[in-house]
Amino acid sequence: MDALSIITETDRLALCAPQMCHIDSLASLWSDLETMRYLGGGGVWTHEQVTERIERAIKVQAERGMTFWTVVEKASGVIIGQGGLVPIAFVGDEIELGYRLGKAHWGKGYATEIAGLSAAYGFGVLGLTDLVAVCYPENLASRRVLIKAGFTEVGESDAYYGVPTIVHRMNTNDCVR
Repeated sequence: MDALSIITETDRLALCAPQMCHIDSLASLWSDLETMRYLGGGGVWTHEQVTERIERAIKVQAERGMTFWTVVEKASGVIIGQGGLVPIAFVGDEIELGYRLGKAHWGKGYATEIAGLSAAYGFGVLGLTDLVAVCYPENLASRRVLIKAGFTEVGESDAYYGVPTIVHRMNTNDCVR
């Protein structure tokens, strides 16, 4: 883990600028059906799809100073997922907070840590005033993570990805620091 690639960090996790060398590690995480159950259309991603997503993440980071960063567990140096901030659906004006972790890393508080760290970075470093986060209604674990991180659940909508999602919002007054 190159110190220059770290965007922000906690004692346990580093959120790093995405790099092409992260593709194999992330592709192995996103090829698991259980891990991908609540992500996108619920299917696994191919190596080619992960490559496209990393290329896009690198571009968004260069253009906007934010993206879904690569998440590294500092104690082990292992890539455990992604998390961060992007324009909603990569095209909208609103900024979406998101995270995805390989299933071996669920239940350790990492998602809450990533959400809080990303929100603090967005409000503090990037000067954002509002964030949105969406998840499938049946993804109760993610809904709990977002509430714990300081988001308010505001209701169901299909406005963001064309499927019913639960919408969460946070503004600078809500941010857990």
